[in-house]
Amino acid sequence: MCELKVVHGNKVSLSPHQKLFHITRPKRNFILTQQAANGSRSSIKLYGSSSLLGLLADHRETPALATDDWEKIQRIFLGLRPN
Repeated sequence: MCELKVVHGNKVSLSPHQKLFHITRPKRNFILTQQAANGSRSSIKLYGSSSLLGLLADHRETPALATDDWEKIQRIFLGLRPN
């Protein structure tokens, strides 16, 4: 499963239900983020569920699995080894 979140500020906003889902099912679940538009193009970033606590604290400090690379994101979703 992949959840898309538009980020406003430094933290990713998730409901308690969404947090619980990612904590209890950390394998093969992802969070895709994009910074809210402010006139310039922002990056699309893919994170695994295991990155949840970092995303709740400050997404800018949390390493992404992929950034602006749709081919790599697709390979991760399909369970293939990223290039």
